[in-house]
Amino acid sequence: MGKKAGDSPAGFTLHAWVDESMKQQSVRLEGMYLLAAVVGDPATCEPARDALRELVRKRGGRLHWRQEEAPRRARIAAAIGTQDLACIVVVGVPIAPRRQERARRKCMERLLFELERLGVSHVWLEARSALLNRRDVELVDALRARGTLVTGTRIEHSPPDDEPMLWAADAVAGAVSRARQGLDLDIRTALGEVDEIDLELS
Repeated sequence: MGKKAGDSPAGFTLHAWVDESMKQQSVRLEGMYLLAAVVGDPATCEPARDALRELVRKRGGRLHWRQEEAPRRARIAAAIGTQDLACIVVVGVPIAPRRQERARRKCMERLLFELERLGVSHVWLEARSALLNRRDVELVDALRARGTLVTGTRIEHSPPDDEPMLWAADAVAGAVSRARQGLDLDIRTALGEVDEIDLELS
């Protein structure tokens, strides 16, 4: 997109679509939690949606990064990289076993702060269960009460099946996660510029 935080002209609208990825700790790697956002003008996102819909294997299906093979991941990443979108990923490390929700809260706080600085007016989080969605809402309310979030940015949950912009966020999170493990670096490169923010969770 080529836009920097705070430089949105009057009348310019930005929305963000957010998804997560997680890599559990192993002998060779510390665990990490990633929260990715793709940001764009909602009035001009339809070409991005169409490009991703064209890559769906079966009618009525969706793209899911973990279920795709490397050649298709490369095509998905290239499709995203050619769109007028900004990509932001907060990478939290290390993630302790069974502490995913704590990691999500920490990464969500930082990501929402960055999106607010960018001038995003509406954030769509991939819907999870009713309980986990409610926890997200409670976090947002707490951040507003503390003054961490100071604008009226609207934050909602959206089911992923019918929203390709959430597929894009899923792909960005997955590609960055793989690259952080030293894997599929060419696929990560195909995404183009991604703002990666490291966050200490311990």
